[in-house]
Amino acid sequence: MRTNQLALILAIGFLIVSGCAGHRTITTDEAFWEISPAAPLPQHALTDQLPNLIVRINNVADLSSSYRNYVELFINGFKIEPESEITNIKRNYLYQLKLQPGIYEISGKYYASTGWKIKKFNLRTKEQVLVFPDKKTTLDITLCKDSWGGLKEKDVFFDVSYKDQPPKRKK
Repeated sequence: MRTNQLALILAIGFLIVSGCAGHRTITTDEAFWEISPAAPLPQHALTDQLPNLIVRINNVADLSSSYRNYVELFINGFKIEPESEITNIKRNYLYQLKLQPGIYEISGKYYASTGWKIKKFNLRTKEQVLVFPDKKTTLDITLCKDSWGGLKEKDVFFDVSYKDQPPKRKK
């Protein structure tokens, strides 16, 4: 009997304390970090968005010294396949992605067939890349090669730019 009375007293005490707690008050500056959406956006709202990250890698391969050279792109450790088919003479690579807003680590590898062996070069950004819901983030790089098709520098860097993106027009 005593345990039942103790449990009842504890339950009543909990209800009183939780009822008095009320709603937590935050400032408008805290709202972004403290308030989560009540539900995720519908799937069509996410798939209908315009690409918000564009990566262009130019001057990869050609019919002369850069034959068989290729590039790999990585975003947060995931290897990304280019949109169009890659051939031994694909000069420019284009990636148009729809990513969630956030900060990303983007890098690449350039593989140059320089005679008897393949040399690997790093394609990097100088800092992490920001992706916004209403802006287009563009990474551009044109590879400057030596006479063997390798890069003049071991590490080369993307040019990163941000541009406002108009809302997608309804059909």
